[in-house]
Order: sequence, then structure tokens, then C-alpha cells
Amino acid sequence: MAHKLHPSQHRKSVNDLTNVQRQRLRQLIDTYIATQNPVGEHLAAANNMSLHIHGHGFLAWHTVFIAKLEQWLVLNGGGEFVPLPHWDPDTPIPAELNRGNHNPNPPIPFPNEARPGPIAGLPSYEALNNLIIPYHNGVHNNMGGQMPFPQSSPSDPIFYPFHAFLLAIYEHWRSH
Repeated sequence: MAHKLHPSQHRKSVNDLTNVQRQRLRQLIDTYIATQNPVGEHLAAANNMSLHIHGHGFLAWHTVFIAKLEQWLVLNGGGEFVPLPHWDPDTPIPAELNRGNHNPNPPIPFPNEARPGPIAGLPSYEALNNLIIPYHNGVHNNMGGQMPFPQSSPSDPIFYPFHAFLLAIYEHWRSH
């Protein structure tokens, strides 16, 4: 079952794109990966303990990381993909964005407290961040491809729509 995001959410699902749009998005993401070195940036940030990109700073840092891709898309003819479309791990990975992955199996349970409705009761960034991190890690670890490996996961095209999904949840929480 796909997670419903807040109705005012502007991020589309990658599943709402046409095959041609997903192919174009893939080409753009591949070019971004090859020319902008997000893998190196992610690795450097992961090694900088003051950033806590897989701890306290997870959602905040990944907001900036995805925003860099969005800025690059705008400047390189991919503005139609801004904000970056999201991929919900409860749905199959679109073939155009798959690079040796498999759907998280068994599906990783999404935290009920982060669903629309209950999310409004989360009192702080820390509360949401602490719910999202184990879910994030479970999805990464069960996808195959480069996703289980923090040192190379940003080289996997589905990395970006997956993190856009997590940011959509963060954006939803911030709107309440």
C-alpha cells in the first residue's frame, strides 16, 4: 500500500511519470552522478562526524543534498523534475530507475507515527528523524544494487527518488 502524502505535497511520484519521462530523469541523474561527484560528497559528509548525516542531521542534511540535484536539474534542462519526484518503497522500482536493485523484500514497515494524521502529533524534528532513520536504513539494506553500501549508494539512480520520498514526509511534518 502506497503511503499517502499531504494533499498540498508538490512532489510527484515517479510512478506518475511516463516511461519517456522516467528515461529522461534517469539520463539526467546518471549525468549528475558522472559530472558532479555526489558519491564523493556523500562519503565526505558521512566521514565528517560533525554533520551526523546518518544521525541527528539526517533529514536536514539530505534536504540540502537533494536540493543540489534539483538546482543542477534546473540549470541543465531538467526543471520539469523539480521538485524531484519521489519513490515510495511500497511500490515497485520503475524499470527506468532500476540499476540491479530489487524491491525491499519483505517490505520494510513504515512507521505509523509518520503517516498523515499521526505525523501532526510528532513534537519535534528529532522525533520524526528518529522514526525515519531505521526505516531508511531498512530500505537501503534490502534493495540490492549499490543501495546497501553507504560509500557508493548515491551512485544508484533510485537513491534520489527514495530520499525525495523521505523529504516529502519531512515537508509534510513541517507543514503541520
